[in-house]
Amino acid sequence: MMKKGRWAFLGLLIALMVMPGEAFGTKELKVVVDPPNWWVGMPGNTVELLVEHRFGDIQRVTLEEAKGVRIFKDEPAQNPHYHYVTLVIEPQAPAQTLQLNVYDTKSKRPTLVPYVLEARDPSRRSHMGLDSRDLIYLVTPDRFANGNPSNDRIRGLAEQSLDRSQGYERHGGDLEGLTAHLDFIASLGATAVWTMPILENDMPRASYHGYAITNHYRVDPRFGGFSAYADYADALHAKGMKLVMDMVPNHFGTAHRFYQNPPDSNWINAWPGQPKTDKNGEVGEPLITNHRYATMYDPYAAPSDKAQFTDGWFVSSMVDVNQRDRHCAQYLVQNAIWWIESIGVDAFRVDTWIYPDQSFLNQWSTAIHAVYPDFFIFSESWVHNEHSQQYFLDQHPTLDGAADFMMYQAWKEALEKPTSWNGGLNHFYMNLAADYLYRAPENFVVFLDNHDEGRFFAKVKEDKDLYKMGLAMLYTMRGIPCLFYGTEVLMRTENDHGAMRQDMFGGWEGDTKNAFTGENLTGDEAEALAFVRELADLRKAHPVIGTGSLRQWAPYNDVYAYAWYNEEELVLVLVNRSEMLQKFAAKRLHPLVADYGQPEILLETKPAHVESKGGGPADWTEGVQGYPIAPNGLTMYRFPGK
Repeated sequence: MMKKGRWAFLGLLIALMVMPGEAFGTKELKVVVDPPNWWVGMPGNTVELLVEHRFGDIQRVTLEEAKGVRIFKDEPAQNPHYHYVTLVIEPQAPAQTLQLNVYDTKSKRPTLVPYVLEARDPSRRSHMGLDSRDLIYLVTPDRFANGNPSNDRIRGLAEQSLDRSQGYERHGGDLEGLTAHLDFIASLGATAVWTMPILENDMPRASYHGYAITNHYRVDPRFGGFSAYADYADALHAKGMKLVMDMVPNHFGTAHRFYQNPPDSNWINAWPGQPKTDKNGEVGEPLITNHRYATMYDPYAAPSDKAQFTDGWFVSSMVDVNQRDRHCAQYLVQNAIWWIESIGVDAFRVDTWIYPDQSFLNQWSTAIHAVYPDFFIFSESWVHNEHSQQYFLDQHPTLDGAADFMMYQAWKEALEKPTSWNGGLNHFYMNLAADYLYRAPENFVVFLDNHDEGRFFAKVKEDKDLYKMGLAMLYTMRGIPCLFYGTEVLMRTENDHGAMRQDMFGGWEGDTKNAFTGENLTGDEAEALAFVRELADLRKAHPVIGTGSLRQWAPYNDVYAYAWYNEEELVLVLVNRSEMLQKFAAKRLHPLVADYGQPEILLETKPAHVESKGGGPADWTEGVQGYPIAPNGLTMYRFPGK
């Protein structure tokens, strides 16, 4: 009994020394191993462990005898606190708990580290991928709903302030709150949810946004930790919805241990003559990127300009990562695979795609697709012309899609400016015509606003007609629509990041206004919410939208038209950006509509219908058959197949 009890105590002690950072955070551990676990039966038969001893220099790492598993290489890092340990896992190896022995220069005996190899769970891979049938809902998790106030402040984390009146402080939203409102999100037509990063961001201020990650294997406990993320993933999948994870391979926060005590100085893009920046990003100023992405394809670019673009820091509190280091690159690859396998992630949105080493991004996305062929990766390639968007897509054959910033700019032109020869609706028309440049424009993620740009309702000067026009176009345009939370209830802050990522109505106890129940919404807000739900129902009822063949007609008299069609039906969308009632000439639809029956109106953002002499919605005014559209209105028709 005494012997058994002693071993039980020793086992508990070992667990406390090496327990994954989710429980205690890496600061309290003696030995940290990343990834914290792995799987048998993976397509690749190796995994590179980054073993860190927090309090001593590592001499060597060995492995107790295991079934089908061996150490292939034990490689010291430049920093003696770290070793790179490569395990070979044979295809027949069973799930098991390994024992690593970590020898350091201070102790006579090794630190015993249990390392779990799990069996894979096929259900985690059953929902993967996105396509043009999907609609994404983008959420700032700190600002959506506070489902568990007990995690608003976590002892030991740098930022303790909580103030909903301040845009750059934490407000308390979490994954539990988001999970509680998935039915509301689904009612908007969303089939996937993309959250801004949910990994630990232990920075002293503005940690709410998540983009300065400080631990790649820990869900921020203020969002609820790993268990809340797993529950959220399961809840999404139970509803047939998909999880989009925001990945940030370009940089991490200055409070990350890999900046304070990196495995190798080569993991960081540092600059001669630039003093080291402290964990708050306040001591010394690193060389900031010049954001000149054209240097990547400019045949005349100065090497110094190109180097500053790729290796300069995004901001002073975000360390630029050197993915050219092979161990750093492998760490990022395995981290991505670990989250997919652990949680059942269905797609990645990749932040600041154009800034990291581009050959690494090919390595990263290729490695992910080798394990998960149906996985979907789309980039944030924030560029300002079509050939740049094409360039950053064509460089990456395994990149599935991109956030379509060209379409975003085209919507700004069409909905915020009058039509001219190259502007307004004509700009939108020509932008869509440029799809010939892209290998799969149907995989572009299209949006009217997002977490970095001002709210759409503010951009159209709170014009309800233009708001409805834009939303109707978003829900019927090619690509994968993305709706920014709160757009459905007319959130309207335009300029400040902290302010535009405002709290969702009803996400906090005591809120007087509630988007989820409709309580105390203004008449305009309730009307907007109902309209978005109408669009969701329409999109669901007519799957030709986004999946059929697409045709567009050049703007004429401030009227632009496009149609989706297959054998079953044709859906025609007419947009009028003039201040007058306009018609779209019916003859322009021929011969396309010859194989379809009489049309019916699916949607009018404003009433403009005039009965024709021959019946149906055509207008015979002045003897010219056409389809009327109200001033600054959008009308949608359905032509049934014969």
